[in-house]
Formats: sequence, structure tokens, C-alpha cells
Amino acid sequence: MEEHTLFKRGSTVRIYLAETENSAVLIAVNNLIRDIAAVCGSAAEISREIGLCSVVIGTVDNDNAGLADVLNSRNVPLDRLQAEGAYRWEGYLHQLADGVLYIAGTDRRGTIYGIYDLCGQLGVSPWYYWGDVPVKLKDSFSLPADYAKADWPSVKYRGIFINDEEELNDWARLHTADGTIGPEAYERIFELLLRLKGNYIWPAMHVNFFNGNLRNGALAEQMGVVVGTSHCDMLLRSNQNEWEPWIKSKGYTDAVYDYSIEGRNREILREYWQESVELNKDYEVSYTMGMRGIHDSGFHTQAIDADEALSAEEKTAAKVRLLGEIIQDQRKILQDVLGEVRAGEVLQTFVPYKEVLDLYNLGLEVPEDVTLIWANDNFGHMRRYPDAAERERSGGNGLYYHSSYWAHGGTAMSYLFINSIPLAHTGNELKKSYESGIQKIWVQNIGGLKPLEQDMEFFLRYGWEAGQAEGLTKDTRKFSEHWINMNFSGNHGAEAAELYETFAQVTNVRKIEHMNSDVFSQTVLGDEAGRRLMLLEDIFRRGNAILYSLPEAERAAFFQLFLMKIHASYYTNHEFYYADRSTLSYARGNMQAADKYAELSAAMLDYKRSMLHFYNRIMSGGKWEGMLTPESFPPPPTAMYPASKPALSITGSGARVDLWNNADSLSFSAYGRSQKWMELGNQGAGSFPYFIEVREGADWITVSETEGIIQEEQRILVSVADPVQQAGRQGLIVVHDRRDGSEYPVKVQVEQAAELPAGNPGYLEADGYISIPADGYDRSVFHEAGQYGWVTVPGIGRHEGAAVMAWHSGLKPLETVPGENPYLEYGLYLQHSGSFKLEIHRFLTLNSTGRIRFAIGMDEAEPVLVESDTRDEWTGSWQEAVFSNGETLTVQLPFLSAGRHVLRLYMVDPYVTLTKFVLYTTAESGGNLGPVYSRRNYTSAAGYGLEAPDVQWDRLEQLCSSWYTASPGEAPLPDVLYADEEFFKTTDQIFNKVRSMPQAALGERRYASLRAADGTKNWLAAFGSGSFTEESGVLAIEAEYALENSADAYLTPGADGSGLSWSHLQAQTNGRTGLAMHVAPPGIQWDDPQQAPAMHYGLNISTPGVYRVWMLLRHYNDKSDSCYLALDGQVQLLAEQLGKGTLHTYNTAYVYYWCLISELEITAGRHIFSVLARKSQLRIDRIYLTTGGELPPADAQWKDSLRA
Repeated sequence: MEEHTLFKRGSTVRIYLAETENSAVLIAVNNLIRDIAAVCGSAAEISREIGLCSVVIGTVDNDNAGLADVLNSRNVPLDRLQAEGAYRWEGYLHQLADGVLYIAGTDRRGTIYGIYDLCGQLGVSPWYYWGDVPVKLKDSFSLPADYAKADWPSVKYRGIFINDEEELNDWARLHTADGTIGPEAYERIFELLLRLKGNYIWPAMHVNFFNGNLRNGALAEQMGVVVGTSHCDMLLRSNQNEWEPWIKSKGYTDAVYDYSIEGRNREILREYWQESVELNKDYEVSYTMGMRGIHDSGFHTQAIDADEALSAEEKTAAKVRLLGEIIQDQRKILQDVLGEVRAGEVLQTFVPYKEVLDLYNLGLEVPEDVTLIWANDNFGHMRRYPDAAERERSGGNGLYYHSSYWAHGGTAMSYLFINSIPLAHTGNELKKSYESGIQKIWVQNIGGLKPLEQDMEFFLRYGWEAGQAEGLTKDTRKFSEHWINMNFSGNHGAEAAELYETFAQVTNVRKIEHMNSDVFSQTVLGDEAGRRLMLLEDIFRRGNAILYSLPEAERAAFFQLFLMKIHASYYTNHEFYYADRSTLSYARGNMQAADKYAELSAAMLDYKRSMLHFYNRIMSGGKWEGMLTPESFPPPPTAMYPASKPALSITGSGARVDLWNNADSLSFSAYGRSQKWMELGNQGAGSFPYFIEVREGADWITVSETEGIIQEEQRILVSVADPVQQAGRQGLIVVHDRRDGSEYPVKVQVEQAAELPAGNPGYLEADGYISIPADGYDRSVFHEAGQYGWVTVPGIGRHEGAAVMAWHSGLKPLETVPGENPYLEYGLYLQHSGSFKLEIHRFLTLNSTGRIRFAIGMDEAEPVLVESDTRDEWTGSWQEAVFSNGETLTVQLPFLSAGRHVLRLYMVDPYVTLTKFVLYTTAESGGNLGPVYSRRNYTSAAGYGLEAPDVQWDRLEQLCSSWYTASPGEAPLPDVLYADEEFFKTTDQIFNKVRSMPQAALGERRYASLRAADGTKNWLAAFGSGSFTEESGVLAIEAEYALENSADAYLTPGADGSGLSWSHLQAQTNGRTGLAMHVAPPGIQWDDPQQAPAMHYGLNISTPGVYRVWMLLRHYNDKSDSCYLALDGQVQLLAEQLGKGTLHTYNTAYVYYWCLISELEITAGRHIFSVLARKSQLRIDRIYLTTGGELPPADAQWKDSLRA
């Protein structure tokens, strides 16, 4: 195809731009000139002589009507940008004619998008600054001789919300002259937004206020970006940081942000809002209407709440009326400042978010021309869609979508490190939103921008392409493939897209920010936790291979834009896996294994910290320092420090054998797994040699290891080559301990095989269950006219695969008899007869004003209606469903005989989405993911190997040294944190920060040195003996000393019949070899301290007085943050504690910190100091009692009190 060279190295390019063009277009043209020079080395200049120019750029609006005439005379088809006789919103046209490239926009942003489209084709990524993507150098740039392109957006306003932006602000403080998120940062953000074809922004609100620097608004207008504010900031105010300074500047000492207080207070609020409108009246902006409390707090209505004459229903009705009155008063302000015509044209929004949605649903009247912005549940699930009447509103509808979230205090639901919501998940929510009439405004909460680059571009591009017949965002793998190939060389896009989809689906089953102990089973129907790690290890290795294959100049960009998320998931999930493994090994008595896995868990934390140190301090020359700090506040920290359990004592000798699924024997189903495993564990010190004998006549059984030496544990694979051929056989494996000849027999049998019918028997029962992927149906019966039925949605299956979704073009539920509705059909074959439980895994969809229903039928029986109570946030099992990325529903099936059956899934309500079915026959349900998918028809028997992580530790070391350029443990240590009196005096605990003190080194690795040469150890013996002796008004006690159960340090179990007691786990002190104490099971609270498990310590006091009680502790939510204190059996009231029985704040989640709990007056003599559980899972590491005002010492300075 013939091409025309547009730019050439060493040449000069003239670009026509009319003198009357908007400033925003001029800025974009100057960026184009810079990009041409960067890519081709060509000089470019703006010219007013159109006949001399090889590039002609212009806006064909009313101000440039003459340009349209010129372009039409040159056969530039401007009609491609028209619809019904008018120019399209933000449309642009590229046309190469007679050697000239014409870029025409229908308005200023249309022209800008046309310019930046060319910049992208040149080889300048939108992420050249924010992602360090290098420009693609070339000697020339050409276009096909017949090149033409016309494009325009589907969604009118497409934007982002810079929110929870403390890390971005930390970066700006270090790297911009403004010292905060200000004009310098916003100029870069606005340019990025426009290059991505976005046009709208809700600016940062936590760290400052947009109006606080007048250059911010002026810059947005000059660059062509529309500014609005979020659901809690009305009329372009940013209340969190703007309200208090404003009333102070006015001298309004009695003003309250509450419109229910009539008179002068309302006048002050109207003045506050009116001044903001006057400040922004000359700019292209949007105005948020209504009212919520400052910083996302609820709608404050003191006068209504305090009115005792009103019933609860009357108070709610009064709030609805008040909110309507507020909107009318705000619209009056707009009319007074802008004039009636402009006030009727300006973009006005109303966001029915959280409690305001309830008021809206109760009948709040919002003016017809105001755009309703619908919010998701903060975790990627739209709560509701506009109904038929709302879809007809002239103001239209918008959405507010979270890809990052700072959650309610105490819920442990924040996710602010990475975003693992699959692009397919986001895309499906956006697709449903668009087809439901949400087409006016789309806003994405992107936190502090990095590291959500890919999510941001996908969202904005989807808003541009929504509803179109073609587009990259219709297939998220294709989008990711294109995105990688546009930004990087080597054509790695297809593989990277596959890796990203796997990363997102595997990780989002439990976000790394939400990880906790024992989330994934290592023993139920195999090792689901290990299978997850195998997938993560595969994408980790392949992602690293792509990294190293790239040119050096591209690697930093690839890491920050793509690979870092995979590394973060890899390290976090391994850290929690090994911690869980340590606890499991401890429970089994495999004490050396418990120690080993605790060490491996800690090692993974070190690797993660090396990665974070690299990202912040080393990558791109330290350009992004401050941008990624997930272990410190603000914003709330990510999940950290899983509960490892090292051995207290290792003595003697012994061995143990554990079998797959905790069974007594290895039983293979004819149509099930061909591989299962057994685990050999060392129950004592040293190591032991073993050999495995497969007894005579069992040559059909193979084992992966026949002999070896075991120090800790070893998993050994047991395989049956063809279970169908071996059906009914029995064999014996014997494990021999060579030390003393001990034998551990393991029975192996293969169940009888049912004779399958000819044809397609379907999914086959094996190992006590049938597991079916929802998209693996045999037949789909759709509505005959194609208006509704089940559709497959790729890439959103829980952990893997696709899901099926009920779709209805009319967006309506089917209120007919379920058996008459469209259905999916799944064939299955049972080997057992009975009435079995069917487990249905539902992908979370919500419908706050409707219902969540589908029906299940077996064979020709009447379908059973299934309904979820989880219709909205904080209903049903919503919180757990968010944590688990879905919920599980169950149906008790009728009696089924052995043989072939048909399961049918009937549609009822639109958008209900399902991922998996599990029919349990003899197996017990359990685990998190449900069992692996069953064999279908005559496919080969499944083999899953050892289902265990296979970390290549040498390669990790190499990665640290060659890429992170820092060995594990070299990253800076976390600060020592202190919550003292001043911390608890602060009323606003949202942003209150504890005191932090840097530490250069940790203490001695005390416990690591206590193992003897023969491998034995006895940590309890190192605790000492006697009462803890106060010296100079100080007592310093390790909490774990209560484990010795002596007269001076002991435990008492709960008196509530539970038998629960405090137990130990790994801590971060003593050079990270120390111990802390907790009551392990989650979610238990003791309201009666006399019933609670307790730790007791004998004290010898020579200095009487008031002692400040400090504890080094850790909690992660508001269900793990409290204990009682007692002295000599007298329990102190919670009201006397500084936290009043509640310690959890955003700042103190997941971290270990020194907390000043309370004060106790202690007389001279011997006493028993007690800590009693109030909420389980509170961890206590150290106790420091002092009569002085000093802070407790850091680890390196810690010194135990003497015992006597």
C-alpha cells in the first residue's frame, strides 16, 4: 500500500493552527511538536499560513466556521462527524489528502483527542511520564496514502476521582515545587487524562482543596478538563479541608455543616456555596447537588434527630423534605450567579450514595435535568440501575465506580495497595450500566493513580467505545494484548494478557489487602492453597521472563505498569501460605516443619519489602519515592503478619503420615483423580531416613519418591496410571523408618467403576462429588426471539474460567413459571443414589430495589426457586461475599438414583451470574474454592501433581540482586509506632496518626540462638523463673512468658466451656524471632471478663505509684482490638482505658504498635497482673509498665525485667 511520509528526521514540519483556537488546543499542539521532536528529531512549528502546512489542525465549531468551509473545499468529509445535522460531541477526524494531514475536531476536546491520537500513533505513550514508557524512536513517520479516521465518544463525560491520595501527595511533596498535589501535578494528570480521551475529574480531597490554589481551576480550564466534585462535596467545595478554614476566615465561630439548623447557619452555608460558584463561574465545571456530611460522613440533621416530637418514620420523611429543599436552594444559587440560561445548561449531578440512596428511594424529588450518578458497592458491583422512568430523565444517568477503596473503619475491607478486580469484571459492570441507560457520566475512583494505570486506561477507553459494534474493550484479553504491545516492544501482548487475566482471577478470590490466616485449605480435597500458588508461580516466572527479554530502557515501565502487581500477589500469598503451613505443622507435631515454614513466611515478607524499596527508591532513579507505601498509614495498611506458629520445644524422635483429604486410606475413584498424595512428617529432632515399599501385587501404584531423608516434611505423590482399568483393586504402601524399623501402612484402593452409557454421560461423580463449571453446559435454550436468556461472560469465573449471566434486553425479571423460562442444561452421572446437596457458586451481583433469583431443576421435575438475600451492600452475606469474591448458595435436591441425570439452570432475574455447581454425594463440603472440576464424558483422568508451591529460591535471590538491587532484609525497617495519650485525645480518628520513630536495627535474634547442636530446643527453659521485678519504676515483660505456667507466669482457659486459651505465634521482635500471644479463633467476644481466657504475671513492686500500661500489640479490625486488664483479680473497667475498650483505627490496622492502654495504681509488694481476652485475635507481644513518661524501647533497646 502506498504511504505518505509525514515527518522525517532532520526536516521541518509546519502545522497550521488558527490564532483564534482555544488555549487547550494550543497546549495539545505544543505537546505534539515536542513529541515529533522526541520521536523523529523533526523540528515543527506553528504557522498561520494554511497553504504552507503539511498538518492542518482546527476546531470546526461556530468560532471557526471559516475553517469548515476551507476543509470542505479540500474534500475533507466533515459530514462524518455529524449526526442529524449537528456535529457530534468531542468528535474528531483524521484525513490525509493531497499530502496534507487534516485533524478536525467538533469542539476543543475533539480537536485535542485528534492531536493526541496522532501522538499515540507516532510512538508516544500516554504513560510516557506517569509510567516511564520510553518513546519509540524512528527516522520517519508515514501514513497510508488513503488514511482516514473519524471517532467520537459514547459516554459524554469520562473521568477519574483522585481519592485516598495520601501516597500521591507524599510523592508530590518530594518531587514537585508545590509540595502537594497542585498545579504541577495536575498539569501532568490533566494531560494524561486527555491523552486517554478522558475529560472529567473529581480532584483530590483528602490532602488539600482544589479551590485553595486558584491556579488549579484556571489550569483545568486552559487545558480543557471539566472539574466536578464527589458525592460529599457540594457546588465545587471540598469540605474536609475547605470548610473549617473558610468559616475561620469569616469569623463564623458557631457555624455547623448542617442544613437542618435554620436561620443564620443556613445563610452561612449558602454563602459558602455561592462563593464557590462565583469562583468557578467562568470555567467548564459540574456542580454536585444535595448534601452529605464532611468527608463521606452521613447526612447531618441535628435539628431533626433531636426533635422528640417526631417518630422515626417522621424523621426520615423530614430528611427527605430537607434534602429536596437543599437542592432547590442550591439551584437558586446557580441562577443568581450564572443567570437563568447558563444555570439551565450547566452540568448538575446528584449522587444517591450510601444513606442518601435510601432517602432517594423513599421519594426524594430530584429535578429532571440533574444527572443521577449511581454508585457501585465500592467493590466493583453496581448496586442498582435506573428504572424506566429514570432512564427517560433529560439529565441522564452516570456511574461512580471504585477500583480502589478506603473502607469503613473496623471492617478491614480497604483495598489500596493494588487493584486485582479483573478487567472482565469491570467491563461487564460497565456493559450492563451502559445498556441500562447509564450513559452521561462515568467516574472511576483510582486512588492515587499509581499503580492503577491499566485499570484507568481500560475504564476510560470503555467509556469511549461503549455500545459500539467494535472496540478493544469488548474483549479484555485483546485490550491487554494491545495495551502491552503499544507500550512495549517484542510482541509480548498475547502472553502478558493471559498472565494478567490469571493474576486477577486467582488474586481476587481474596484480595491481598484482605488476606487472613486459613482462608484457603491445605487439606480439604487436596491443597487448594497450593494449587493457587502453582498458578501464581507460573505467571511470576513467565512475567519475569518477559521483563528480562525487554530492552533495558523499557523494563522499569513494564514493571510498574504490569509486573509489580503480580510480584505483590506472589509474595503476599506465599507469605500467608507458609504461615498457615507452620500452624498446620505445629498442630500435627511436625515441629521442625513448623519452624521452617515460619521462616519461609518471613522470607516472603522480606522479598516483598525489597520489591517495595526498589519501586520507591531505586526504580527510575527514585522518581516514584513515596508513591507505593502499603505497609504504613495513610491510607490504611494492607494485610500483614499472618499467624505463623514456631515450635516451643523440639525433642525426641518420631514420624507421622498424613493422607490426602485427612483420610485413613488413599481411595481413588475410577473417574476421578489419578494422583493423590501423602505427607511424611518428622515428629522430633534431627532427621530420619525412610524408604517406601509398594507391596507385591500393587505394581499398578507408583510413588514419586521411594526413599530419602526427612528433616521437616515431605509430600509424596501416589499415582494410579488408569483408575478405570484398576477399578476394584486394593493395594498397600508401607513407609519404613530406617532408624528403628517402624512401619506406617497406607491402604490404597480404587472404587468400582460404573458402566457408563453410550454417548455423553456428562460430568462424572468421583471422590464423592460432581463439580461443574457454569459455562460448561451441554445445551442452552434461549428465548425464541433472542430477547433474553443465559450468556457466557469470559474471564470473571471465581478463580478461573468464565461465568454465565442471565441477560434480558428489556432489563426485566421473568415473573412466569420458572420452568417456562430459558435454561442451561448440564448432563451428569451419579454412582450413588440419594438426596444430595447442590452448592451453587454465585458471582456477586446486586439489585437494591429488586431480587436475586434463579431456579434449579433436575430432569423433568418442577424447578426449585433459589433466592439470595444478598441484594445490596450490608445485606445477607455481602461482606463475606466481597472478601471471597462471591457467595455460595445451597439447594437440597430430591432423591436421585444412580445413573445419568440432567441439571437445568433456569433464568428468573436479569444479571444474576453464576460460576460453578458442586453436587456432593459422599464428600463433605469445605475449603474456599470448592473441589476441582469433574471429569466430563470420556476425557482423561485428571492429575494435579503435588499441589504444592515450588519456589525457586535461588532465582528469587537473583531477582533481588539483579533487579531490585537489594538483598532481602536490606530495605529500611518499619518505624516503631506509639499510640499515646495525645493519640486518644483526638476526636477524628480517620486521619489521626500515631507517633513514629525510626529504627536502624532490630534486637538480637534471641530465640534463633536457642537451638542445640543436635537440633533440639526448649524455649520455655529460656524464659527464666520467678516474679518480674520492678526496677526504677519499670517492668518489661514478654507476653509469651505466660506459657511457662508457673506460679509467676501462667495461663487460665476460658470459663465459658469453650476451652479456649491464649497461645503463641510468631512476632516481629527479638530480631523477628520473638513470640506474641493471641486467642486464635476469629470473631469471639467475651463481655464477662470472668469467663475470658487470661494471661497472668507475678510482679514484685518496690516503687509504688501509678503505672502506665503499654502493650506492643496488633489487631486488624474492630473485632480483634480489645482486652481487659486486672490487678490481683480486680478487673479494670473498660471506661478507664484510654480507648474505652476500643483500639482499632485506620492507622493501627495490621501493624504492631505500642499502645498506652491504661493506668493502674500499684502498691509495693507482690501482685498478679492479668490480661484477659475481650476480643479474639488481638495479639500481644510485650508489656511495659512504667511510672515515667518515657516511650517503651524499640526492639534493639529492649531488656527484660529481672525475675526473682
